[in-house]
This record gives sequence, C-alpha cells and structure tokens, in this order.
Amino acid sequence: MTMKHSGARKLKELSNFYSSFDQLNGVHPWMDAVKDGYVSYKVRELQVGKIAYFNFILAKEMGLLPPDHPHQMTEDLEKKLIETFSLQIINEYDELTHRRVDPETVRPHRYMATRYLQLQHANKQGKTSGDGRGIWNGTVYHRGMTWDVSSRGTGVTCLAPGAVEAQKPLKTGGTEFGYGCGLAEIDELLAASILAEVMHLQGLRTERVLCVIDLGKGYGIGVRAAHNLIRPAHLFLYLKQEKYEALKAATDYLIDRQVDNKAWDITSKGLNKYDDLLAHVCTSFGEFTAQMDIDYIFAWLDWDGDNVLADAGIIDYGSVRQFGIRHDKYRYDDVERFSTNLNEQKQKARLIIQVFAQMVDFLKTKKKKTSSRLCPPSAS
Repeated sequence: MTMKHSGARKLKELSNFYSSFDQLNGVHPWMDAVKDGYVSYKVRELQVGKIAYFNFILAKEMGLLPPDHPHQMTEDLEKKLIETFSLQIINEYDELTHRRVDPETVRPHRYMATRYLQLQHANKQGKTSGDGRGIWNGTVYHRGMTWDVSSRGTGVTCLAPGAVEAQKPLKTGGTEFGYGCGLAEIDELLAASILAEVMHLQGLRTERVLCVIDLGKGYGIGVRAAHNLIRPAHLFLYLKQEKYEALKAATDYLIDRQVDNKAWDITSKGLNKYDDLLAHVCTSFGEFTAQMDIDYIFAWLDWDGDNVLADAGIIDYGSVRQFGIRHDKYRYDDVERFSTNLNEQKQKARLIIQVFAQMVDFLKTKKKKTSSRLCPPSAS
C-alpha cells in the first residue's frame, strides 16, 4: 500500500470515529413525550470558534470517541466539534427583523428550549420560564445508557427572564435587560468545566462539561452532558398549572429514562409506580444534601427545583461553591435576590420533596392539595 493510500485510509477511519457526533442533531425524545414542554427554534451553524476545553474522558464514556483515541485535539476533531456545537438559534427577533441567514448554514432539524419552573420569573407557574440561553442538542446512546446533551450560550429565547421583562423579542447579544443577552461568558464556562469534574470525582451526581467553544470577545458556548438533564422544575410547572396529562407525560418520561438507564428500580405498574418514584427521590435528595453538608458544598436549592437535577445532582455551576471550612454566612448575590446558605440547604431540599409528594398525590387522585395537607415523606 502506498503512503498516499495509507493516509487516505487513516483519514477515512478518523472521519468514521467522529461520525458519532452526527446523532446530536436536535432530535430529543422529550419533544415527542411532552408536546408543550418546549419552544422549538431553527438553528444555524456559526462556523467559527476555537475549542477551549474538551473532555476526552467523558467523550469516551459516551462512546463519542473510540477508547484508543489520544487525548490530543486533532484538526479533524476540532472541525467536527465546531460543526456540531458552534450553533445559534434563529430567534423571534431574527424572524421579525428578517435577518439574512445563509440557508446553507441552517440545520435541518429544529432544536428545543425546554420549559420549566423558575422563581426569578414573576409568573410562579412556569408559564414564561425555561431555557433562556440554551438548546438541547439531543441524546447519545452507548452501552445501554442514554446521555442528554445540551448547550448554553446559543442565543436568547423567549423564555429568558430578560425577554419576559421586556415583553418583546430580544436580539442575541443585547445587554439592555438582565438575563436577556443569550450568550455565556467564557470564564464562566471554563470554571464550570473544572468544578463539575471535581464534583464528579468526589462521587456527586452532576452535569459534566463535554466541550467549551471560545467564540471570541469573552463569549463562548458550553456543552453539558449527563445521563438525565431533567430537573424537578420540568415537572413542577405542570403541577402548579394543574395540567394533569402533561404532568403525567413528563413524569412517565422521567421514570422511563431512569429505569432504562438502570438508575431506579421501579417494577410497580399503574399509579403505584409514582410511589416508587417518590421513594427514590427521597433517598436521592437525602443522600445528596447530606454529602453537600459534610463536604461544605453550596448549591442553590429552592422549592421550584430549578438549580438541581431530578435525580438529585448539580446543574448550573454559576452559584456552586465548595469551602475549605464551613462558611455558614455565604450567600450568592444574584442581583435581585440573595441565595440560601449552607444551613438552609436541608430545609430547601425538604421543600422540594414536599412538592414531589404533592405532585405524586395529584397524579394518583387528580386533585391538587396544598402541601400543608400532605405529611412530609420520610427520607429513610
């Protein structure tokens, strides 16, 4: 075999290695399971950026890279990552202003920004809130496990607090309204990539950062992955809105994913499976809160179930801190309000569990009771 043919074969093999990223095309099972659980957007390829961080270990765990791939960024791999993740939504502002977009750069599938409950919104039923600057890239299936993959810094959606405050579509990159820019700062993304891996190595359930793309001017796109990126808030909005069918669909989706990934052992059928869900959630949040308390880890918990994963894990590292000594007085300053502190995390976790109990009761009776009428479930 000539050197020329050998090189061509090697290039083809590398190309096949990286074709695993093609499954991240915007299609996600949540879109079929929960019809009104998201806002969909056309997406365009930016075709710019540099890879500032790539988690080779995580990529191999997900089956996106072969096990023997060197932990070195190749020109072909960087090109594939830019093609896959350097994206921006074509949002409502772009549509209204008839922004010119090269049709060759528009992806064939629409991507979703999911709806979920958020306390920073005036509406406390989740009617306006959700992914304000992010989209879900899709799922990856490898060795019997499904992974969720999503990106942040991909443009401002109609679910952003700033867009809701403005009561009009916002241009991506604008700074007139808080939480209305749609972009992510590169230092924030790099800090999250490091801290998430630190938490993972300590045995905590957590999102992990697969990739960070530097777009220049201090901004970037961060790609997160986990076996399940659904938050309690993805379910709680339907409880607050008393939308039974949507809540059932979302909860069934969560149970099916957890069972398929062998994270939860739920064999009960019918309505009894929701009791099993509650038992798993109680145990998970009890263990999670105890470990954070022991290790002095601050993660902003609240009853809305926004800044935490449904299986009790860390997501959104902007406010997460780990202290060398117990810092009871620390609160995160989120401009309009201050967070809880270490001592209050256990109380907030209890409130999340109470909302789960309220949700399960609603699923079983179709009647929404106030949480005060429900006995707090045991975490034992």
